[in-house]
Amino acid sequence: MRVPLSLIALLLLSPGIFAQSEGCNGVGSVSHETYISGVNGGDIRFQIYLPPCHDSSEATYPLLILLHGSNADDRQWARLGFLYALEEAIQNGTATPMIVLMPYGDAAANDNHFGPASYDHQLLDLITQVSRRYRTSGMQAIGGISRGGFWAYHMGFRYPHQFVALGGHSPFFDSDHVAPEYNPLNLVESLDPGTHLRLWLDRGAQDYAATGVDSMHVKLQRRDVAHRFVVYPDGDHSEATWSQNIADYLAFYSDAFSPSTDSQQRASPELSDEFEFWLPAAGFGALLLSIDSTDLAALLAGELDPRLILSESALGRLRQHGFVIHQGTSIVPHDRLFFELWRSKGSFTLLPFDEFRLRLRPLWLDDKPIVDQLADYPLLFKSDFANFSRDKLTRITLSGTTALARHTLPAIDAIGLETAASGIADYVRSSDYFQITNEASIVASCPDAGIGLAGKDLSLCMKIEHARLFELLDVDVVDLTGNHINDFRFEPLQHTLDHFERSGIAVVGGGRNLDEARQPLILEHNGSRIGWLACNWIGPAFALASDNPDSSFGLRPGAASCESGWLRGALATLASDVDLTLLTVQYREYEKFEPEPSQTRDFRAYAEWGADIVVGTAEHKPMTLEFYPTQRGDTAFIHYGLGNLYFDQLGWGFQRFFLDTLYIYDGALIAVELYPGIIEDRARPRLLTGEDRFNFLHFMFIQRNKF
Repeated sequence: MRVPLSLIALLLLSPGIFAQSEGCNGVGSVSHETYISGVNGGDIRFQIYLPPCHDSSEATYPLLILLHGSNADDRQWARLGFLYALEEAIQNGTATPMIVLMPYGDAAANDNHFGPASYDHQLLDLITQVSRRYRTSGMQAIGGISRGGFWAYHMGFRYPHQFVALGGHSPFFDSDHVAPEYNPLNLVESLDPGTHLRLWLDRGAQDYAATGVDSMHVKLQRRDVAHRFVVYPDGDHSEATWSQNIADYLAFYSDAFSPSTDSQQRASPELSDEFEFWLPAAGFGALLLSIDSTDLAALLAGELDPRLILSESALGRLRQHGFVIHQGTSIVPHDRLFFELWRSKGSFTLLPFDEFRLRLRPLWLDDKPIVDQLADYPLLFKSDFANFSRDKLTRITLSGTTALARHTLPAIDAIGLETAASGIADYVRSSDYFQITNEASIVASCPDAGIGLAGKDLSLCMKIEHARLFELLDVDVVDLTGNHINDFRFEPLQHTLDHFERSGIAVVGGGRNLDEARQPLILEHNGSRIGWLACNWIGPAFALASDNPDSSFGLRPGAASCESGWLRGALATLASDVDLTLLTVQYREYEKFEPEPSQTRDFRAYAEWGADIVVGTAEHKPMTLEFYPTQRGDTAFIHYGLGNLYFDQLGWGFQRFFLDTLYIYDGALIAVELYPGIIEDRARPRLLTGEDRFNFLHFMFIQRNKF
């Protein structure tokens, strides 16, 4: 039978001690219940407290499990006055409304043997049953007195994803008490120092459990694990002491359930500070690119998203922030998360920014990068676990072949430069650096420049008016390794270089002479120093810069050749001087989706020579990629081809492309974001959407890349 707590309170407390809660005229209630254990088949007894309005609203509540000590039962915490203190605090608005579960451990709670029917499994079963029977939010804390404190720490250390806080009140710890693999004094050694768990320890000055409690305190200190440790000067190991400390215990558990404490407030993105930042992420070969903000809000409010996989540690930290995670969500050990994401092409996770790794891919929100919409993003906090500052992030967006020439030239004239830029402008302008691989130099008489060195229909030139597209796209870097930049001999390239210089656009991989073409571009931004080289592997000879007056075309501007003797030394020297080394390559154009063995061999060699990132920028079809483990012990990101960006070729493969955005944080490449696109009307690249996007990703990642 459920009894209103106020009726019991009248027997023990002064009349009128409880004020009515705002918007609710009810009071909390306590009931004595049983259930049939799914572990041992017996009847399990427990008491449960339900907060005011539990039965008259649809709200969900955190669950606090309070365990009794030896020679006590499920009435101990009520006898100590915890429920009355909680009820008063809820009515006064000074405590978080919560459900309190108080199990009766009986003989099992004093058994030191562990197995399928031991007390820890009984507790897990009971928590599951109670969560189904009552409207729990998924946020849970556990605490206990004496022997119950042992069980609270045992449960919290073995199943940390289940709880946000552990309380030990005169907990009984002893090194010889139970087998090491079950003893909290041993389990603490594997506890992550950055654990989300809030920990409380207390004892009395004359407490006979002091030795074990102090030992746990020392172990937590040595592992640099944050915790509260309180010694009550006049206390001992008795109910008289514990009842005097009820206000402290209540404040600890209520605070653990409150997402509005100072360490967990939503961040104000205008502040130049560090925050705790979480992103949705998927295995790199996943067929997901973006999730909807409505879906994210729903799953954070407790609705089931079958695509979501969380690590145990992530679950605990999200609950600590006050989010409700559906109990049907797939939860895996932290060291299994990467495998599960890589295996499942339709799944994603929520991941702290500092736990990103290259083989995971950041997802967008509503088809936009999350770092560009932080003002309203729900997973950015002021926190003791700060892991992100915008002042340490650099984004570089790389693109493939661009030639504002041939059939693309009249197509741009027909739709206008603004329309030609409109499909990608918002995306590329938000990067810190956007690069274009420019194949065609500005020629004054274009498109009537005649037949160039590459021959009829193959010689490419750009109109001076069309160079404004670079301004509309806010291009920061032009890769000049294209094999058509000298199609109309060498003066147009000189004028093109002058134009880029006047426009404030940096150039890499090409120049007025060989030395200039070989110069690395050094980008210093937000604490990262990035070195960039670019070169042309295939030629033709007239497109390559030369300092030899006796060569076929004499001294000339042009692209840097990927001459191995120079490139090997240049990459090694550059790598020793910067945090991160990037190489973009104009390679042989295979017009395939996978690299030839020679391309794989060469690109891997560049990684061995010192390049952290190797990207092919000349392939007219998007190509596969890999994460290559170098003999140096690092992992290099290699993308063999990005495909066309502005080019006039028709056909399914020629009209689809990738933009790769490198996320560089504090000098390290932590993630690569993909933008899958399509070229409309030969002149307007834009984001792929709907079924077209899914089919393209499936083709590239399932049929071709074999992730």
